[in-house]
Amino acid sequence: MKQASIAAVFSLSLLTLSMAHSAQYKVVELAVADLGTSSFPTAINSSGDVTVNLQAKYQPPIDLELIDFSTISDNLSNSEAAQSGDFNDYDYTYLYSYIVANAENLFFQQIANLNAYVVTYSNAEQVIGFDTIDLTTKGYSNSVRTEVKSINDFGYLVGVSQDSFYKLAYTTQDVIDLTYVVNDFYARAFVQIGSKSVGLLPPDTTAGGLSEAYDINANNQIVGIGTTEISSSLQTSVEACADEEQRGDVPVVACLRSLSISLNNNVSSVAQQRGIIWQVDEKGNVSDTYTLGMLINPDESDTTLYRSTAVAINDYGIAVGQSPAYYQQSTSLTSAAAIYVNGKVQTINQDDEVYASTAIDINNDNLVVGYVSKSVNGSATNKFFVHDIDAELTTYPSDFFLSSASVPTSINNSGMVVGYAESEASIGTRRNEGFIYDYRNDVFIGLNSLLECNSAYNIIQANAINDDNQIAATAVVKGPARNIKGEIVLDDLGAQTLIDYVVAVKLEPIAGGSIDNCDVYEEEEVRQGAGMSWLLMLAGFAFSLRLVRRRKD
Repeated sequence: MKQASIAAVFSLSLLTLSMAHSAQYKVVELAVADLGTSSFPTAINSSGDVTVNLQAKYQPPIDLELIDFSTISDNLSNSEAAQSGDFNDYDYTYLYSYIVANAENLFFQQIANLNAYVVTYSNAEQVIGFDTIDLTTKGYSNSVRTEVKSINDFGYLVGVSQDSFYKLAYTTQDVIDLTYVVNDFYARAFVQIGSKSVGLLPPDTTAGGLSEAYDINANNQIVGIGTTEISSSLQTSVEACADEEQRGDVPVVACLRSLSISLNNNVSSVAQQRGIIWQVDEKGNVSDTYTLGMLINPDESDTTLYRSTAVAINDYGIAVGQSPAYYQQSTSLTSAAAIYVNGKVQTINQDDEVYASTAIDINNDNLVVGYVSKSVNGSATNKFFVHDIDAELTTYPSDFFLSSASVPTSINNSGMVVGYAESEASIGTRRNEGFIYDYRNDVFIGLNSLLECNSAYNIIQANAINDDNQIAATAVVKGPARNIKGEIVLDDLGAQTLIDYVVAVKLEPIAGGSIDNCDVYEEEEVRQGAGMSWLLMLAGFAFSLRLVRRRKD
């Protein structure tokens, strides 16, 4: 294992009384950062387009028709103004919190807590999923939670979205007028081509079914997960919704909406779930749906509900994910990395200290990355691996330190792996840092050390990498506190309050860049009064030292 070395770089700019400091990556904050409280990237394609999920979008719409102000007016600072839609900051925040606290209540407005975007260098375009235009606001309702997972080099997007919500007027047998807020399925995988979103149905759509799409390759093969069979108890409940006596005094769609919520919240106990491959054409039409197998083969009498996944696929159609498996040839079940090749399922090489494993990504050289849960110093710890399918070889690279938990997220076609790992071996809470690992040269390094000294950004995750080694990453950065409208909040003295934000960024390689020696940088700040002769002597010494080292090498 080779640790990347850190070198001090001196240049002729010393003559201007300052040292030259370089870096290997520059941080580009994506255009979505100012649209909500937090943003998280998921993928990056060859054009450098990044898919991002935004949490708590600013200026959420409030549907006044669905609020019973008689029950909350005492909690508002200006109830009369609020009822007319003229919100001050306090009342706007209160109403938003009140609605969100009643999420999935069939009589409340639904507000998305996650919105999806695709971000280019200068533009952030929202990924709508299955949302629809609100007739009152003339804009999208922002009721649909939409999560984008991946993007291919054609710009086709995949992810998962809730169905669009609509209001349903209903009068009870006691002549009470009610307004339900419902949709026809809880969440479904989608592919977006251009401005068109196409649903990717699971094999079993009872109570709407559930499906998610995670990745798409150059041949428009999409991998994900879907419900393949539901339990008899859920089927009985669905049939009861169609029976007026059993359903009670509620609309059929409201009854089914309640079941779809229950399905989502309890899917592992009411449905079989399997990895899926959907084949779509350039218009998004689904031509084939394949249900993938597992590492185990239950007999027909086995009623256990199993869950397997497919989360990534390369351009040759080899998919990876996770499957139930038997632990060390016993009858005890665990989860293991699954590799789906030509209709068969295989796994990685595991030693006796591994309890479970999962595969995360695969490149076109058939290199698979993922992580295992294994015993380290007597404790279960996640450790990342690289598995070569063709060589049938699994390696476990060294990371920050022995007991560091490390998780990869992506591998490009040059064998560069990115992810995140615990970077400090402290007794208390361990902080994560994004990393990059060069499989071919066996070099592992934290990404923060590849940025300029005193960077404002702390890279806590590296989420994806393309073949140009551009990295989509998650960073923490200081910024002014904002209100629910996205406006900067000032204190009584008119000053800003700085808080930590989690933001999506792109890390772009610097041509000819080298790793900063930040220790030298700090020394320079202390010695700002040093004379020209001292600087020149230091530069000459450093240059001579580099020549000596190169000759020795």
